[in-house]
Amino acid sequence: MTTSRILSLAATLLFTLAASAISPTTQHLSDTVTSDSTVVHNRPRHPEVHTDRVKAHSTDVYTVTFQGGVEAWVYVSGDGDTDLDVLVYDENGNFVCDDEGCDGWGCTFTPHWTGKYKIKVVNKGNVYNEYQITTSAW
Repeated sequence: MTTSRILSLAATLLFTLAASAISPTTQHLSDTVTSDSTVVHNRPRHPEVHTDRVKAHSTDVYTVTFQGGVEAWVYVSGDGDTDLDVLVYDENGNFVCDDEGCDGWGCTFTPHWTGKYKIKVVNKGNVYNEYQITTSAW
């Protein structure tokens, strides 16, 4: 990733974080909790920073649509109490990227087609973690 792209992403993130401090976050439209402590979030399709809390040893899952051929990114910032992992899968369940490729803060990729993607926020820690997630897909 080029320095100009990193600066652009940082500026976008700062603007989004500032905007979220002014306006309240949107409540979940219809969250589903599965038997294995996974929370599935169905999110509206507009730009926003979403604040949430993932329980200890649990996973939050977001379903979003990314546009094919356009660079996509996901950013997650936790409260620091535990380490959060970010993983992205395409609509066929194929692994797309994780936070390992972007210094542990999220991931960037270019989808081959427009479609639904699952973003997983995994908390392997012993306590909950309050985090903010923002993405180019909202």
